[in-house]
Amino acid sequence: MVWTVVLGAALLVSIGLPVAFSLGLASIGGIVVGGTLPLEIVAQRIVNAVDKFPLLAVPLFVLAGELMNTGGITGRIIDFARGLVGHIRGGLAQVNVVASIFFAGVSGSSTADAAALGKILIPSMRKEGFDDDFAVAVTAATATLGPIIPPSVVMIVYASMTNLSIGRLFLAGLLPGLIIGLLFMVLVYIFATLRNYPIHRWIGLRELFRVFRKAFFALVAPAIIAIGIVGGIFTATEAGAIVATYTLVLGLIYGDLTVKRLGEVLWATAESTGVILFMVATASVVGWLLAIGQFPVFLVNTISLFGTDYTVIMLVIILVLLLIGTVLDGMAAMIILVPVLFPVAAQLGIDQIQFATVVVLCTMIGAITPPVGILLYISCQVGSVPFSALGWTIWAFVGVMVAVTLGVAFIPALSLWLPYAFF
Repeated sequence: MVWTVVLGAALLVSIGLPVAFSLGLASIGGIVVGGTLPLEIVAQRIVNAVDKFPLLAVPLFVLAGELMNTGGITGRIIDFARGLVGHIRGGLAQVNVVASIFFAGVSGSSTADAAALGKILIPSMRKEGFDDDFAVAVTAATATLGPIIPPSVVMIVYASMTNLSIGRLFLAGLLPGLIIGLLFMVLVYIFATLRNYPIHRWIGLRELFRVFRKAFFALVAPAIIAIGIVGGIFTATEAGAIVATYTLVLGLIYGDLTVKRLGEVLWATAESTGVILFMVATASVVGWLLAIGQFPVFLVNTISLFGTDYTVIMLVIILVLLLIGTVLDGMAAMIILVPVLFPVAAQLGIDQIQFATVVVLCTMIGAITPPVGILLYISCQVGSVPFSALGWTIWAFVGVMVAVTLGVAFIPALSLWLPYAFF
């Protein structure tokens, strides 16, 4: 039954069927072939997967991201980022990185980040002479910061599957996310120097203060989330409701959010939430079937063939996650593998918060790794760049993220210092 599910899902994905449907149909096929379980179990597991309180935060943070895009908040953040780092070599590409860091502190969604910033910055970068492959690569890569820097939709899903503290997971991703952002800026500087990309003139302190004042209330939102969750004032779900309300009010005050646009925002939120939760539901069925099929035992035995050394084991796990991420959507891969790898990590004595951070980082690397990298497709689509224009540039950003992932895996303080300091 296990191999029927695995091979069936791989075959369906390879012929172009959406991942969520592929996983659902493969699960049904595995049960039919196995002949020992009733098909009703599929419906039961789907309901059980999404009937969790923490998952209520998913549509709320998605809504906050959509409201930012439509309510004029994203534009103000970009203007502030432009004033802050636009004069550094790489100009708009540096703005892309910094704006993504600010945007990540509210939306928690990589797809919202790629769509919002890519729609504005990719055409502008192309107009200023940036190469298509670089404009798409930097936009897709910086969008991965959304689920790494808190709040994070991916971490909320992970916590719902493992019963780990959402607050601890959020804090665990903050330092690695900021390090990735800083290294991206260094990488952009190197590319800009080699390819002679333009920079903007320094706007001066007075103009910087003006754009900061316009963006101030938009920049307050991440602070509200961080202080509220870390301080124990409200849960992640309540934080989602608060920040969604805050961005709604802000959009109305700015005057960019109309009744018609609000309807479009709600529809886009429903679509995005439906995709995420449907994938959570069907992937959870696959994960459950793998678990009862003793796949975790098989995986432990396979990993043990490489020895019991922590370094070797972590490298093997990271390699498996990265390889799967090249052929399967990162979120789906995480939902399938976490129920399998979570007990493996516990058995091997790996700190679960640290391990969760490694898994999330690998998941986001998969989102920008060809041929499946969903963020590459989104960035190409919103920036009107053909997918065929992508070259090797994205692999430089992948290399940076892999290096930070290895750092988190072998330097526990990178992911554990903040969670243990505050909790």
